[in-house]
Amino acid sequence: MAGPVRRHLGRTPRTPGARAPRRSPERRAALALALTVLGAVPLAACTPDTPTAAQATATAAEPSAQPALQAFYGQKLDWAACGELKCATLTVPMDYAHPENGKTFELPVVKAVTAMPDQRIGSLVFNPGGPGASGAAQMKDGGVDSFTKQARAHFDIVGFDPRGVAGSKPALDCTTPDDAPDQGGDSDGPQALYPRTDAERQAALADADRTAAACQARSGDILPHIGTLDAARDLDVLRAALGDDKLSYVGWSYGTYLGTIYAEQFPQRVRALVLDGAMDPALDWSEEALSGGRAFRKAVDDYADNCAKIVGQACPAATPDGIRTLISDLYTKTARHPLRIKGSDQRLDENMLHSAITASMYTPEAQWQPLSEGLTAARKGDGTKLADIADHGQNLQGDGTGDSGSTPAPKTFSGALTAAPAADTTPRDNSGDALMAVNCLDNPHPKDPQAYWQVLDRAYQESGAFGASTVLADLNCRNWPTGPLQPHRVKADGLPPVLVVGTTGDAATPYKDAQSLASQLPGGMLLTYKGLGHTAYGRSNACVSDAVDGYLVDLKPVQPGASC
Repeated sequence: MAGPVRRHLGRTPRTPGARAPRRSPERRAALALALTVLGAVPLAACTPDTPTAAQATATAAEPSAQPALQAFYGQKLDWAACGELKCATLTVPMDYAHPENGKTFELPVVKAVTAMPDQRIGSLVFNPGGPGASGAAQMKDGGVDSFTKQARAHFDIVGFDPRGVAGSKPALDCTTPDDAPDQGGDSDGPQALYPRTDAERQAALADADRTAAACQARSGDILPHIGTLDAARDLDVLRAALGDDKLSYVGWSYGTYLGTIYAEQFPQRVRALVLDGAMDPALDWSEEALSGGRAFRKAVDDYADNCAKIVGQACPAATPDGIRTLISDLYTKTARHPLRIKGSDQRLDENMLHSAITASMYTPEAQWQPLSEGLTAARKGDGTKLADIADHGQNLQGDGTGDSGSTPAPKTFSGALTAAPAADTTPRDNSGDALMAVNCLDNPHPKDPQAYWQVLDRAYQESGAFGASTVLADLNCRNWPTGPLQPHRVKADGLPPVLVVGTTGDAATPYKDAQSLASQLPGGMLLTYKGLGHTAYGRSNACVSDAVDGYLVDLKPVQPGASC
């Protein structure tokens, strides 16, 4: 399948907000960045025939009172030890319009219990992003360390797998047969980062259509039910199962989108929301793509300008302009003569180079040193280190192989619920599948290929390969099931103050998105982190941590213009 990479590229799996790059087979690597830069799809008001999230508030305000939902809202999580953590399984209806039909999702839930129960406020639920990142896996891989001692003293930290993701049953599966030939265009060579000719564009279309068809074939029964609107309703069922009257929540990147939709549906159930690395729900797919391309191109300029400050003598050139020239030359060189990779028959082409560079723009403190060393080696004709960087995220998040069987049939349910302990097994990583499926369903896309080529040409003119690759991944959404959401400004009457955190040098979620979201939320507060990299809480400084903790624990407001 076309391997999308999105907002959370490159941070360590211990850090929520970290989404490692998932590189697909070489001929489809050109699509890799595209979904990365798009990030979460804009949340939305709905079509005239479908209630908006805000309009649905009246009926969804007390869903536990609805007879068909009472069993779900009344379930008790049956916690079992899983190492030093506690694990359980949450059951939610597959279709909230027909919760009585017996079809459900079972979602893994993992928590770290506070060591200071006398100070406990409640549960602090988080979403690490994606869409498609596993909160359960984050917890088991040390994700609780992203929270301060202050937060951990006052809350049980809770991670979960959204519907269709990772350990969810059923889970999405969009893998294509390894031996399935591409139809149309040139199937022998790698896909161009910027397809110009009719043949190149037909090849890109055929590849995208094949990916969408595989997803429909393997997971068609659950595809209409894995969108953010339903995931937000699951979050409210989780809140109730945890025994909390109101939700305390931290969302990174796509997690801000999920938190926003929750706020629209359940403003009366919000205690505290921290939305870090925010996305603007008012942008449509093309606006997201263009904005994302510009942000990534700027991030590479920031790397050139700040390399010496971060990595010192390891920089691949003596000046910022020298670094920019080297990168530009490598794109040209690898497109014509891919570089050797030690111990492999593969070669570092422009697609793999692009994946390595973009994947390194998320945590400068951890990623710029190996990127610099890789660029230095590539200048000498050795692509091994850059190939390792491109592959690193794939190895962290999985390569889509492993259990490639069809998605299990939806489980049927009847009767009272007592949630079972989660099995301590490692599920197939399907983060790339979920990322594509959720974004395609949440955000309307045109069917006419010409609409994509027009945006593609503009994106390339503005941002080069960084812009073009963001548009290419959207081709996967061309023939996708249509969801009810549309781009819109937030409507959440009665919502208490929400804290939005924006990083000025964030490539994956541009700072202006945080500014926009904060302005749309009733009582929205913006905390600015003046720095580089993706998101701030858990990876920046004490100034950010203190402000976030003050809000989470004591509901202390952040003053207008606050920055760190």
